[in-house]
Amino acid sequence: MTAPPIPVPRRRGLQIYATDPMSGRRSSFRVVVDIPNEPDLAPGPAGELVEVIDYDGSQDCYYEAIALNDPSLLMTNGLAPNDADPRFHQQMVYAVASKVIESARRALGRPITFRRSAKLPKLKLIPHAFYGANAFFDRRLNAVLFGYFQASATQPGANLPGQMVFTCLSHDIIAHEVSHAIIHRLRPYFIEPTNPDVLAFHEAFSDLVALFQRYTYRDILREQIRTSSARLRSVEFLTDLAPQFGYASGMREALRSAVRAEPDPTALSKAHGPHARGAVLMAAVFDGFFRTYERRVADLLRLSGAGDAQRNAMLDPDLVERIANEVATLADYVLRMCFRAFDYLPPVDVTFGDFLRALVTADYEVNPKDPTELRFNIIEAFRVRGIYADVASLAEEALLLRLPDELDPPRLPESILPDLAQLFVTTASALDETARPEPKEVRTRKRTPRGPTSLASYERQVGESFASEDSFGSDTSVGMEPDDEDETLWDDSSRKQFQEDKSRQRGIAQALQDYGQQNFMVLGLANPYASAPIAVRGFSPVYRIGVDQRLIVELVVQYVQTDRNRDWGGVNPRAATTVVFDARGYVRHIIAKPLPGASVDPLYASAAGEREERTARHIEELDLRDPRMAFPDADYERSRMQARADLRALHGGGH
Repeated sequence: MTAPPIPVPRRRGLQIYATDPMSGRRSSFRVVVDIPNEPDLAPGPAGELVEVIDYDGSQDCYYEAIALNDPSLLMTNGLAPNDADPRFHQQMVYAVASKVIESARRALGRPITFRRSAKLPKLKLIPHAFYGANAFFDRRLNAVLFGYFQASATQPGANLPGQMVFTCLSHDIIAHEVSHAIIHRLRPYFIEPTNPDVLAFHEAFSDLVALFQRYTYRDILREQIRTSSARLRSVEFLTDLAPQFGYASGMREALRSAVRAEPDPTALSKAHGPHARGAVLMAAVFDGFFRTYERRVADLLRLSGAGDAQRNAMLDPDLVERIANEVATLADYVLRMCFRAFDYLPPVDVTFGDFLRALVTADYEVNPKDPTELRFNIIEAFRVRGIYADVASLAEEALLLRLPDELDPPRLPESILPDLAQLFVTTASALDETARPEPKEVRTRKRTPRGPTSLASYERQVGESFASEDSFGSDTSVGMEPDDEDETLWDDSSRKQFQEDKSRQRGIAQALQDYGQQNFMVLGLANPYASAPIAVRGFSPVYRIGVDQRLIVELVVQYVQTDRNRDWGGVNPRAATTVVFDARGYVRHIIAKPLPGASVDPLYASAAGEREERTARHIEELDLRDPRMAFPDADYERSRMQARADLRALHGGGH
């Protein structure tokens, strides 16, 4: 009798620092992170989505790549934390990046990929890219580059004076930079600083992801709850970002904190620069989170006798476990809520008010009743920091994104629905974690990485992409083109599947573009035949499960219209709209960022004028604070807004 094959594990554990080596000197701050298992993980590590390339730019050398599928490492959850071993550095960036990407995928209800072309098929992680106190995502290289530097000789904090500090060993910096890459994948124009909130949103969202990831480490969470008597606002592990980097840089404190700034209705008006404004947004989200947490555990503390009068008493272990479950569940919920909000954001010119409305709408879609008042607490936390949306009131009903009564957008044409149905099936297959891995002989057969896998098929059919100057319907559409790779390595079935996938992508893209061109007024765009063409910059199917077990299936489409006859310091003005369709092709939401124009629907005219004026004021304010504009050369003046859209320079001024 032949025994059944042993199934390939779906998960694997890898050892990491929960924060960084400074706190990681304590054994309790070394944890095993649970991530998806990649049976074909190559040395590097090099997986399906990310690839670690350990080239040291300062020393001009490559370090030996770790092979995490080595049997010895499989038995021990990888290497033990060691800040002197480059192989552990590689393991650390791969593990944290994989965890962040998985969180995004589960929240968004669709796969996350980073493919730009055959030459840039994955997100590269370079642990020792350069010498310097910085780390950043480079959108042109499709890579995250980590630096290393010597700690301050006079104010090193809990580090040795002058010791080498590696940003690739900071859990928060890794998560932050990978989040930048995800944001750029979802909304590539959020790098254009057309208002004060755009780059600040990039920074704040990346900080939120980094900190909320910490709440998944249950053992440390229990310890912090026990030692703080469940007063989590005062727990530095749960509120402070990148402590080693901050202290080693001579700041005498962590790089940033979710609770450092007190609520202040004038906070935004006094905050200048992306990091300062981003800190306000991060504090608002965490304030809403903590308010909800305190409400959810109040009865537990009261019933256990650990109320205000006993707040310094040691908590019962069972109570600690119960509170830890509440905290971890709520943190995961809020993080997913933040990711889901992306599907309700405009493609360009995002504001904090846009994010507030997107948060409320994203959560309402899956949880209409809000029994713990999470949405109310978040709205209040935004209000006390002066973050408002362009609505009639702060009531939840006013903040929810709804189609105006004046709009009656038509349904998508029937001709596109069969292809959309197949696209939804492909997306579900790519999300299916229960699917059995391919047999080893199939996985090791000589073929390209773009062979017949569900994720590769998904990548070829969707239109979620980095920004380019061409729409998806053009000859340079994102995804693999026939000349990207050697098709002779494929069998007939693989070649046929590739051709069907690309044909479906082009057909859907063209139909969506035709829809936008024909319905430009209802979408808040200008007449494409009298001004700029309307491009489809992205389309993605999504699956979500409501708290009442409803299945929510939608198609999110991004339309962008670029005015090449005008210029904002090197950035062309863009009108853009996110449209959310249901599975039958009916419009559920329209989130528009219009520009003034004779053919723009009067319903959008006021918003278009206000947006134009706000952008002009913002550019003027940036120019006044820019010392290079005192005596600018012609090249800088012409492209200054492009120069300001640089994450490397932004992080160099405070990570």
